[in-house]
Amino acid sequence: MADMSELIARMNNGDAAARDALFGQAYGELRKLARSRLHAVGRVTSLNTTAVVHESYLRMLGGAPLRSEDRRSFYAYASQVMRSVIVDAVRERQAERRGG
Repeated sequence: MADMSELIARMNNGDAAARDALFGQAYGELRKLARSRLHAVGRVTSLNTTAVVHESYLRMLGGAPLRSEDRRSFYAYASQVMRSVIVDAVRERQAERRGG
């Protein structure tokens, strides 16, 4: 299996297989990060760790091309995306409670 730095470099060159391998390799750490983010929010959302990771992955793929300089910047960006996923879920839930 390729080193994470090598996968990031290949991903930055447009290699979709490297991008998928990077997420596969980072999945455990991304789950820990999501669990930490959800714990900080408390029980105000119905999201679980897996849902946050998967939704974040989809948002990362759907937006601008993912570019990271290194492992640290990759996890920092993933953390920001996870935060936006959680905030959006909380806002949606609060809007439903107010009647839509």
